[in-house]
Amino acid sequence: MMPMLALFAGYLLGSLPFALWISRLHGVNILAVGSGNPGMTNVWRTLGWKPALPVAVLDTLKGAVAAWVGGMLTGGSVIWALAAGVAAVLGHSFSFWIGFKGGKGVLTAFGVFLALVPVASLLVFLIWLLVMVATRYVSLASVIAAAALPVLIFLESPAPGYASPVFWAALFVGLFVVIRHRSNLARLARGTEPKFRGKTA
Repeated sequence: MMPMLALFAGYLLGSLPFALWISRLHGVNILAVGSGNPGMTNVWRTLGWKPALPVAVLDTLKGAVAAWVGGMLTGGSVIWALAAGVAAVLGHSFSFWIGFKGGKGVLTAFGVFLALVPVASLLVFLIWLLVMVATRYVSLASVIAAAALPVLIFLESPAPGYASPVFWAALFVGLFVVIRHRSNLARLARGTEPKFRGKTA
């Protein structure tokens, strides 16, 4: 019973569309402007960094809280903490609040693994930041970071060649994030992907 509750709680937390709600507070429907993606990047491009900052914090926090709740409900089980975290990423991307649509799951995934493997997650954030600053492509930075996460977790393993449950979860989430960026990757290949130039207001 508790594992199922953990999954449900994870999905429910992940499904909270903070980008949509915060943009509405500013008189904008984020689903109808810019890329139409209910995520931090589109909020920043459309409304500026001030509305985007709480979106970033809350989208990250819901992933971390989902992992914590999953572990708490199941007696500290890492497996179910991971499962609840994965459910949160899926909830973010397929939110019932907005017709099972949603964002690409990057920040929510970051929150999940930040709670469970903070060192690897912070290194991945650094990789994301470096790629973003160097190229100005949020999508490229996100894809590279998603691919780097399972590699770093594997390298952190306590025994050589040991693939932990956290590694397998990171591999699944990383592949999911890459797939969610498939249209961006196609535009990158064509040279038509827009570089990030967010509003400064």
